[in-house]
Amino acid sequence: MSESRWVPGLRFGPEFDPEQYELLEFHHRGGEAEVWRAVRTGHSGLKELVAAKIMLERDPSEVRRWLGRWDDVSHNAHRLGVTDLVVPSFLLGPSPHQPGALPAGGLLGYQISPWVEGVPLHTWARTQRGGPAAAAEVLSRLCRIVDELHRKRWVHRDISPANVLVDAHGQVKLIDLTFLAPLDHTLTVAVFTPGHVPPEAEQVGGFPTTAKDLFAVGTLARTLLLPDHGRLDHRLAAEQARAELLAAGYGEELVRWACEPLARDPQRRPAPLGPWVGRGRELLRAHRPVARTAGLAVLPDRAGRPLLVTGGPDGTALTGPGHPGHRLPTGQGPGPVRELTAGWAGRQGELVVCAEDRGGSLWVGTAAGWWEAARGVSGLAGGVDPAGEMTVWTAVGGALRSYRWAPGLTLTGRELPGCPADRVLAALEERPGSWLVLVEHREQVLSWRPGSAEHPAPVGPPGAPRAGALALTSAGPQAVTLRTDGSVRLHPLGAGAGPGAEIGDGEPALGVAVAGHRGGPTVALAGAGGVRLRLPAGGASRRPRWWRPTLRPATRVALAVGDDWRLCLAAVVEGELQCWQEDAAYRWLPVALPEQG
Repeated sequence: MSESRWVPGLRFGPEFDPEQYELLEFHHRGGEAEVWRAVRTGHSGLKELVAAKIMLERDPSEVRRWLGRWDDVSHNAHRLGVTDLVVPSFLLGPSPHQPGALPAGGLLGYQISPWVEGVPLHTWARTQRGGPAAAAEVLSRLCRIVDELHRKRWVHRDISPANVLVDAHGQVKLIDLTFLAPLDHTLTVAVFTPGHVPPEAEQVGGFPTTAKDLFAVGTLARTLLLPDHGRLDHRLAAEQARAELLAAGYGEELVRWACEPLARDPQRRPAPLGPWVGRGRELLRAHRPVARTAGLAVLPDRAGRPLLVTGGPDGTALTGPGHPGHRLPTGQGPGPVRELTAGWAGRQGELVVCAEDRGGSLWVGTAAGWWEAARGVSGLAGGVDPAGEMTVWTAVGGALRSYRWAPGLTLTGRELPGCPADRVLAALEERPGSWLVLVEHREQVLSWRPGSAEHPAPVGPPGAPRAGALALTSAGPQAVTLRTDGSVRLHPLGAGAGPGAEIGDGEPALGVAVAGHRGGPTVALAGAGGVRLRLPAGGASRRPRWWRPTLRPATRVALAVGDDWRLCLAAVVEGELQCWQEDAAYRWLPVALPEQG
């Protein structure tokens, strides 16, 4: 509730009936408003659930101007009669207040819509289990709404995952008509929703176009196919989506289809959308996803042999020379895995695997089996400390949590106040009992030492990260951040640390890993151009060296340092696992892995 200025139980309504509505549950804050679930009590006593969008305070004349625009929107949307377009009503009234209390302050604008029992499209995409065929049906229903709107020569102009609600049966509703506009009227305000607008910008005084809605539908198609990927760079949308889809295992024909609405030239975007989505439905129904790896960890055993722990649509698996003698936990465990971490716990080096599944549940697996530790988690990182205890970090409900386990001990969890966290990116134990954690909060990367008096420190400029990693070096801890546009930055952490330096020579990356090793961080990057390893400067050279073990497209990488100080590198290359390891002379050699079925 800390994200809202109000609390459940407060009342609001029009000036003539200021307690007609009651706030029930805060949902989110975005743009210029807060969205709540509320209940309206009619004069007959009948109660109705609604979604209330509360405009934040502004100049009274501006509030009335917004209300006038909203009234026009409501009138026009009712007149259009587009099926599954959720039409709101609007009111002007005092701010939410305690029942019976005299409302204080000026008037606020409220947008009231029927309550829809659904979730935003990106949330549905992350949790749905119907596969590509179910995604195709949702996309078809969205395209039908957009085509109907365009046939009547109107455009939505703000299509985004948050404005498309999907219910448990895959039915779709398009909401938030604030910027609904006819094609033949000049624009009085431009709309820019990052990640969902085309390269051509709207201009005040210009005319709206259907091309903007078409592009946004293309970004939502990508969201349905790649629900765990971050924001799309609208300047290179088709190129970025193509690389990501191919790396995720989708076929060439399907990838070409998905990128059509993202074309830089507005005239090349498919219109109407019906025939386009019809082709896509057939392609997605016929698509048989290649078992691909979403989570990857590499663990050298006591003999230095690498063990690869993977997670994906079929759960978890083990492979590698370190595999003999080790087994995965038995019993009912996680389904499709989104992230995982693993380590050798206890004096005997028992394998423990922690996994975040596609439903947002945290699972812990040991020799005793699997058990579900928490729900609603986002992000996962951790490791085993010198005492043999496994500690993992995750975010639950906007707060940071840790879970500890060791053989013979029960799993213990605790919430760590002091650092808001929407997702955990990385965690590193700097010294026994003292951790450094990298989190994402409101599209900003933060570093924090739990239990310390320090405040969370921003890492790099604002912007949604795709991934992050931490390493302890002789110069102190360093972080690597991977942005959704594929750029990578290396950041020294601590007092007086600068903004960090961009690495990677401008080649976009899809995955990143880092290890503190022999005088500096070793950074591994995966992308459409293969796997790249940035090695610390050595010999006569004062500049880091780059080594490419493969040029084939890669999506995930993992690095680990063995007890003998040799590095192990693992990667997912065109859907297959590959591994390399240093020999006694620190020369990189490929490691033979069993054939993958």
